[in-house]
Amino acid sequence: MHTKNFERVVRFSEFRHPNGHSTWLPLVQATLITPADSRVFLSLLFDTGADITTLRADLYPMLGLQSWDQGERATAAGLGGIRDVYQYIFTLEIFDKTIECPIHLAELPPNPMFHGLLGRNTVFDEFGFGFWENTHELFVTTSP
Repeated sequence: MHTKNFERVVRFSEFRHPNGHSTWLPLVQATLITPADSRVFLSLLFDTGADITTLRADLYPMLGLQSWDQGERATAAGLGGIRDVYQYIFTLEIFDKTIECPIHLAELPPNPMFHGLLGRNTVFDEFGFGFWENTHELFVTTSP
């Protein structure tokens, strides 16, 4: 039998609602490197349903952009419907790997827990993942 081994465990983060209920979110930490070589630390929601890593449009100044909509215009399904997004290529450092990948900026509702969604395109090619909802854990290997 073939086994899968994981080097890392990412524990979910707990978000407590005002009504006392909790939601557990698989948040991963990444560093985006801008073209000016500055580093932007991001908390991203691990989202197997997101094709492209997507950040909130209001983050554009931190990314060294003059406006959020100066990239290549595209449309994205999901995110509450079909909407316009703008695509950029940025370098991400995540799980001790550095990769260039497409990043969408989109008008997303603000969330105090995360800056955007970690999508599959390019990023998921570099890693293997296991997901254990019951124990609130995401397992990661850098050598799938």
